[in-house]
Amino acid sequence: MIMVTMKVVLGVLFLGLLAEPRQELIREEDKSIHEQGVLIAKEFYFLDEGLEFKELTQAILESAETEESVRDQILATGRRFFLFTYPSDGFRVKGTLSFLPDSEESSLLVFLRGGNKMFGLKHPATDLTCAHPYTVITTTYRGGVSEGKDEYGGVEVNDIQNLIDFFPKLQEKIGVHFSPKKKFILGRSRGGMEMFLALSRSMALQNQFHKAVSLSGPLDFEDCLANYEDYRMMMIKEFGLKPGENEESWIASRNPVANVSTLRKDLPILILQGTEDLRVGLNEGVKMVNTLKENGNVVTYIEIEGGNHCLDNQPNRMEMITKWLEE
Repeated sequence: MIMVTMKVVLGVLFLGLLAEPRQELIREEDKSIHEQGVLIAKEFYFLDEGLEFKELTQAILESAETEESVRDQILATGRRFFLFTYPSDGFRVKGTLSFLPDSEESSLLVFLRGGNKMFGLKHPATDLTCAHPYTVITTTYRGGVSEGKDEYGGVEVNDIQNLIDFFPKLQEKIGVHFSPKKKFILGRSRGGMEMFLALSRSMALQNQFHKAVSLSGPLDFEDCLANYEDYRMMMIKEFGLKPGENEESWIASRNPVANVSTLRKDLPILILQGTEDLRVGLNEGVKMVNTLKENGNVVTYIEIEGGNHCLDNQPNRMEMITKWLEE
């Protein structure tokens, strides 16, 4: 009994030693991510009062923040970018739209960002939003550069349905027309959670998409909150989690893996994650895959050895996603 107890104690101590380097890396990374988000917001995500949209293409081409490979791709393809606002439950929420010339029938990709507010706000033009001849539409969610308050899996999930509903009117305002033959949805990090929640809350929304992709999404909130204290403290400080008061209901309403039964079984789903992800545990994706399979859903799982969070260190990540979408 003493030997067993000693093993347990040593195991806990070892995990604690592993946690410290992770915490330090996360703290340093978080600071950089927030600073970058503020910079990107100032450069691309502000509209003059009274404006409902503006073109961003030239600003993106001239920006020092635009990756050279992405700039070259934009110049080669003629892709255009717009920032716009749309109504969502009484708030004005910002999003972006990008498309190629003569792309009327190109597939539509709805891209859902990660992070929250300014944290993790991404450049409008990345490999995830420029690849393939997709028409790409995004939302920033309420809060941050948009009106309203982000609840991280609460009412801001409505921003996704409201974005899709606004798409026809956006085309009228900008003076373009799209009739995509297929529609896909891709959630990066927190966006994977948002994607599953939005789909689970609306069968009408589910029926609009041909395929869905989660890239390093936090898909099991119970596991995530139990294993990552920094994540748990953020939920308590910023998003209304109250241990001992509303914890059970708060998690249940936001937990993708707990809402699988509401998903249509013939919607193909891809779960993609890396083995070196410091923010989302592999077991979350694996549990989601197993739960989807048990529910009878069509699911594909890809695990990348050495891949970090959102596979940011994998230059071919969008090629993998596109290959699966186009199969």
